[in-house]
Amino acid sequence: MKNYKLHVSEGFKDTYGNEMLVKKEIEARVLNVFESYGYELIKTPTLEYIDVYSLDGMQKPDLYNLINRQGEVLALCNDMTASIARFVCSNNSLALGAKKYCYIADTFRYPRLYQGKNHQFLQAGVEFIGAKGLEADIATIALAYETMRHCNVCDFTIHLGSSSFLSQLFKDFGIEEESRKEIYSLIDSKDYVTLRGLLSKTLNEDKASFLIDLMLKGGRLKYLENLIKELDGMSSLNELLYLKDLYNQLNALGISNIIFDFSIYSYAEYYTGIIFSFYVEGAKKSVISGGRCDKLFMHYGKDLEDIGFGLDIDVLASYCLSNHLIDVTHKKYLSISDKESFILEHKENIHLREKGFIVSEVKFESIELALDYAKENGFDAVIEYKNLESKLWEVEKC
Repeated sequence: MKNYKLHVSEGFKDTYGNEMLVKKEIEARVLNVFESYGYELIKTPTLEYIDVYSLDGMQKPDLYNLINRQGEVLALCNDMTASIARFVCSNNSLALGAKKYCYIADTFRYPRLYQGKNHQFLQAGVEFIGAKGLEADIATIALAYETMRHCNVCDFTIHLGSSSFLSQLFKDFGIEEESRKEIYSLIDSKDYVTLRGLLSKTLNEDKASFLIDLMLKGGRLKYLENLIKELDGMSSLNELLYLKDLYNQLNALGISNIIFDFSIYSYAEYYTGIIFSFYVEGAKKSVISGGRCDKLFMHYGKDLEDIGFGLDIDVLASYCLSNHLIDVTHKKYLSISDKESFILEHKENIHLREKGFIVSEVKFESIELALDYAKENGFDAVIEYKNLESKLWEVEKC
């Protein structure tokens, strides 16, 4: 019989050592950037009523849910945007006007494919509520860009798409509302074989191939300009022109690593405008994902525009660790003393810690045992306080 006391549930893991230090450093840097842009830190409950994460009466299939002692159904935090929407729409004492909130929180989701997938995600993010228009879209993407730079990540691409473009294009092509839901689901799962079969039932070969190519290709500015020529005269053209304007404004800010990608489609089906994702080489998923969701707040009782993004700290920390982008090393000393030197040890070690050194005090019977322990546990040196004097012993590296 499995001893559950010594195991971690599938999809969860322990974090320690340098990985933990890098995550905490990323949290500090990210939060500093968010607050410098006027975003106010918010913390919502880890447990919410399950209705908070249900849209149009439909519960998400990836929820972690439980029942409390009152018989009420709760869910672990699944989506911080929804939790913040619940907070804003239920709090009538908030001042009128735009609201800017930022957060660092764990979210919990059952993935579609269980084996080897994480169920717990450490996220940082922002929500710019009550903000509409090109300027707010530019500001949000620019903030995401600055956040990456402050974590020493410079080699990344920004994939930019548009939910409103796809929605309008489907109307131009005469695709019925019911079929659109299935198409979105297939785009999300990257099942382009089934998608081609579905499109072939409702569209001619040229239009079906155009949509499949749209999902598979993507490209830089020239790619977008070719799409603009192909869709001349259609109502969806305006969405492409908006993306081009957005690109030009971001390029003027020095943000040019943009790829137009209309296959990006988040698990959150509430996006109504631009969608964007930041990718780094070697990562299996995006580091940052976000977009505009102007209809979400209606589900909670208020008609408010919103644009925001979430940053996956787990993915970013792994990338920073493997590429040595964030240095979390400090001089690490092991301190031992005899009874006579205990007070001296305590006072001197306080001064060392104030200078940024890590000093751990552990009792050992001999310097030999202390040196063995220090070598096994990654200490740089041992400080021995003896007879009211101190001596520094360098540790041989493994």
